[in-house]
Amino acid sequence: MKKIIITTVALLMTGGIFAQEKEVKAALDAIEQNNIQGAKSELAKVQGQMDSNTIDPETMAKYCYTLGEIAAVEGDVLEAAKMFEKMATYERGTVYSGKNNATGNTEYFYSKEDADKAEASGNFKKLKEKSLKPNLIDKAQNRLQSLAENSLQQANAYYQGNQSNEAGDKFLEAGSLINAMGGNGDLFRYNAALSYHKGKTFQKALDIYKELMNKGYTGETTSWIGIEKDTGNEVSFPSKAEAETQQKLGLVTNVRQVKSESVEKDLANYALNALVNMKSYDPIVETIAAKYPNDSEIQSMIGTIYHNSGKDDLFLKKLLETEKIDPKNETNLYNIGVLYMEQNNDAKALEYFEKAIAADANYKNAYTNIALIKVKPEKEYVEIINDNRGSSAKERKIYTEYMEKRKNLYIQAVPYLEKAFNIEKTYESAKTLRQAYQAAEMFEKEDEMRAIEKSLMNQ
Repeated sequence: MKKIIITTVALLMTGGIFAQEKEVKAALDAIEQNNIQGAKSELAKVQGQMDSNTIDPETMAKYCYTLGEIAAVEGDVLEAAKMFEKMATYERGTVYSGKNNATGNTEYFYSKEDADKAEASGNFKKLKEKSLKPNLIDKAQNRLQSLAENSLQQANAYYQGNQSNEAGDKFLEAGSLINAMGGNGDLFRYNAALSYHKGKTFQKALDIYKELMNKGYTGETTSWIGIEKDTGNEVSFPSKAEAETQQKLGLVTNVRQVKSESVEKDLANYALNALVNMKSYDPIVETIAAKYPNDSEIQSMIGTIYHNSGKDDLFLKKLLETEKIDPKNETNLYNIGVLYMEQNNDAKALEYFEKAIAADANYKNAYTNIALIKVKPEKEYVEIINDNRGSSAKERKIYTEYMEKRKNLYIQAVPYLEKAFNIEKTYESAKTLRQAYQAAEMFEKEDEMRAIEKSLMNQ
């Protein structure tokens, strides 16, 4: 009985696959007769069933082609581009197939990595390898080229008109369409990311930066340049062989190779900048950190990302690492001081604020924070003072002692507040300094600063 049930299930699953092939073929026939509604109706019957790797590449190609044609007719070029690009997966490259011992179904894999994983699972014997042949993708070439040219024209127009997000959409379309045609659309995807970034759509930009980094995109191109003998103009050749042939024929001279610069580091910087703007974290940060360990600008941005996303322990660690690379970076030194200050490690905080001042004598906030640390015991002293306002000898002694201690705190803080005020004369810095003079019992200076404070009030 058990065997009969298993066989029945297997037959039902096989029947389901054949049914998908039937519906997809019917949808393709409908689209070729310009029957959009008929194609949609057939595809609706297999909706949610086409993400299985038990469907053969020919059927998947038909399915994607039909969806791409529907989207193109309805004006959704981005969706059409995605579908045609996906279709190319099933008509170019290599497919690996084999029967799953556990289910009895034939499964298909489109990368060596996925095929190796399947074999390692123990459910497959050695998978068969087969080269895919273009069919529908060739049929779609004219449409793809027309769509790609139109998308690029619109992308450039949008970009010139500062419609950055619209430009990003069109560059993305162009990239997918060029991939579907068998070209390399990575440059256009990169332009899409830059456009989204400019338009402050940072998540879309980041997703593309990550995709390009993960596939090792560098943006480097190589071309061969020569000088035309007749005109003296520079001409470019797509291959070294063609350039050398022209040179041998005496048509050009001075053939040389020209390489564009890599954009790998730019990608890293842009990805980090997107995260800084979003105030969020992504694991790509660790990949970038490992690749550029001695780049102080990159490491500083990574520190900011850690801070913005609440990872202050990692932020401090990153800042301390960056100090080794760039020991005179006053902002970095100041931030280390702030983090130590937040941890109540006042000795370390003072050390780094002093380092920031040594690197930049006009770093106002470092002086202000040193003053804040100097007067930090005031809260405790004031509580003791308020608790000893009685008339007993003991209370008067304690009161006098801690009033003097409080005064001395401000005497120590005053020079730093004076420096901060002289760097930037604002109402707030004048008020703070005037209050410090008062607490330090420097009454003549308090009066002078009160007049200055008043003059700055409405500025």
